[in-house]
Amino acid sequence: MTRKTSRRRFLTQGGAAAGLYLAKPFRRAWAAGGQITIGTEAGSPYDTFYRKHAPEFTAATGVAVTFNAIPHDSIRQQFVQDALSQAGGFDVYIADQVWLPEFYEKGFITDVSNQLSDADRADFSNTAIETVSYKGAIVALPIMVHNCAMYYRKDLLGAAGLSGPPKSWDAYRQMAKATTKGDVWGTMILSKQGIEAATRLNSFYQQAGGDVLDKDGHPTIDTEAGRAALDFMSSMVFSDKAAPEGVLELPDMQGAWLDAKLALAPVWPYLYSLSKKPLGDRFAIGTAPGLKRPGGTVYSWGFAAAAGSKNPEAAAAWVKWATSTEQLYNFGKEWLNPVPRKSALDKINADPSIAADDKAAIEGFAASAAAGISMPMVPQYSQLLDVLGIMQSGVMSKSMTIDAALKDGQSRAEAIMKA
Repeated sequence: MTRKTSRRRFLTQGGAAAGLYLAKPFRRAWAAGGQITIGTEAGSPYDTFYRKHAPEFTAATGVAVTFNAIPHDSIRQQFVQDALSQAGGFDVYIADQVWLPEFYEKGFITDVSNQLSDADRADFSNTAIETVSYKGAIVALPIMVHNCAMYYRKDLLGAAGLSGPPKSWDAYRQMAKATTKGDVWGTMILSKQGIEAATRLNSFYQQAGGDVLDKDGHPTIDTEAGRAALDFMSSMVFSDKAAPEGVLELPDMQGAWLDAKLALAPVWPYLYSLSKKPLGDRFAIGTAPGLKRPGGTVYSWGFAAAAGSKNPEAAAAWVKWATSTEQLYNFGKEWLNPVPRKSALDKINADPSIAADDKAAIEGFAASAAAGISMPMVPQYSQLLDVLGIMQSGVMSKSMTIDAALKDGQSRAEAIMKA
């Protein structure tokens, strides 16, 4: 995904605060002092935010913090090289959920289950914990848990006698057709082969009641859920004429939305802040609809303790502190993006300095994430996304029939999971 316009840049359902991490101050003896190096993504909100707040961690623990910010295109490779060489260049990795199964399988990161009390676990949503769990271990703690929420234009739907968000696939199609007029499209389907199109297709599989793998890790590409997903997407373009044809990607959807030329857009939370100035109060956020269940595939970013850390106690202290109620509250407030702790969401809702529309948006992202399902937690997930991208692009470009895409995708996925 493009770093500036994807989930990599930028919730959980609200509830009573419980077992806050900072209920007791950190003790220098527990954190062991010394220093640690945090690997982050250059130019990301995570890097900006945690650099700003790291002195608070140092004051609480006596641990000095150095940041090594790495460009998006090479961050995973540098983490892998550090782990394989056992150089100990990083104590903590900023971790994309997609990497976690592989990193834990290969011994690059440690189990941090003992960093969570029962009360702490309850403060994260079940979905949030699922995104960092692998083979019974909690292999990271999340700072952001999100999926594609449904952005919708209240004014365009209102003019058509409708109100959003759509609650079903049929309603989505109806709303998209009713709002397609002149140079405004009802919605858009991403079709350029790549990770953005692939993640959308995974979401459609889940919305249709399926997924790309069953509970035992066997591919379930060529299924009725897959057929329904591909038919749903292609029908909105080719039958309904409610979405434009062509090789389209995320910047196309973002541009059309910000230019007020799109009525319904399933996009990551980052788009909210960008939308406020051009669209004002003409839009709102809801949960993406489904055929059998709502929501979309959930992904997370978090912090993982490096197995090769030269200061493992301090690395664990950082992972715990960085995902505390206070830090996640500050993160959500400063960046208007998802937070995965109920208690942090409660603090945001109680903060009079945060505008009502911003609180509503964060609540909308919370509901969307709570309705979704985590990506399949397998080391091969990136390869499976490649398969989904081929299928999506093939069907939407009319170079493959739905039947051919399903059969080809099933064959590729089986080969990947057997390798």
